[in-house]
Amino acid sequence: EEQDKTVSNTGNTEQSDQSGEQKKTVSGTGQPVQSKQGDNPTLSGSNTDQFDRSDLPRIVVRDSVKEDRDGGVHQLFVYQDTEDKEKQARRDLEDRFDDDLYKLDAREAIYLAGMQNLDDAEDILREWGVDF
Repeated sequence: EEQDKTVSNTGNTEQSDQSGEQKKTVSGTGQPVQSKQGDNPTLSGSNTDQFDRSDLPRIVVRDSVKEDRDGGVHQLFVYQDTEDKEKQARRDLEDRFDDDLYKLDAREAIYLAGMQNLDDAEDILREWGVDF
């Protein structure tokens, strides 16, 4: 479905689909803006939308990269080739976003991606000889 996007001065994006229906989304997230003053801010007399912070992605609302990371420190001792691949993966992710990423964010995302792809992790463990 093709959409037109217009970025407002609030950093939000207005999208209209082929039917012409306008939808506001939080910039960079694709998530709809939650308005507490009604669905149509022009009818409520407000030119700003208010939303619940809990509706925003965690990277947007946090004050520091370590905020809310209470799961503990996961110190990893890795092989040199793993470290090289991790650095390259972080650079590749930064290229995809055309922006610098916090190392901690990139590492956790890569870590989670591995958990979501256990078949790949199994293949690596077998290459290392786990079932030898």
